[in-house]
Amino acid sequence: METRAQLCDERPPRVIVAQEAGRGLRVAFMTPTLTEQDVIRIVGFEPSEMAGSGAVRELRYEARPVHRPLDRATGFVTKLSFTHDRGEYRLAEIEIPEKFNAVLPPPLLDAAVKVTCKAKVVVVPPSTGFDLGDVDRATLPTRAALAQLLGPPTTANPRNDEISYQYCLVPCDAKASMVARLAFSFGAQGELQRAQASYFRYLARVDLTSSRPTATIELF
Repeated sequence: METRAQLCDERPPRVIVAQEAGRGLRVAFMTPTLTEQDVIRIVGFEPSEMAGSGAVRELRYEARPVHRPLDRATGFVTKLSFTHDRGEYRLAEIEIPEKFNAVLPPPLLDAAVKVTCKAKVVVVPPSTGFDLGDVDRATLPTRAALAQLLGPPTTANPRNDEISYQYCLVPCDAKASMVARLAFSFGAQGELQRAQASYFRYLARVDLTSSRPTATIELF
């Protein structure tokens, strides 16, 4: 609750969320409160790798395509940095790969923050929806751009021009969990029409086919 208050209630916020060129999505905690065990419990998965000791520690969650588990180039790594504070390691920064900036429209970043601020212990998962009518379609990824960014899809349906990707958590063995799923459909010119992306506990949907394009994000 203390971390949520820093993001949602304090002004200026003590949790900074930003997209940075060359670094992707960065979330910085000015006053770290979440412990390492808090974070692992929230994420729901043990990290692929843990590095560092003393004042700083880093957890890495590495995901790779399920059908190409040795392909590091088209996978991605989420980094969580911790500082040693009050006898425990506390979360100081999260860094999500830059390729996620290209996959999802920028307004989804603001929506994710809104979902976090709305979240309470309820039966129905919290969600938020918003209008994408003002989004410049030229900034959205095309089929060719996504193929170049993400590599060959896990599945493809040429008839409906749909592609999807599934990612497992390294080491991607028989017990590996699916941590990310991306699905896209395109128009006649390869323009993005629909997108759905899940990553850990967040699910985002984008629908650009109607006269009023919309997006939703929910925590599940």
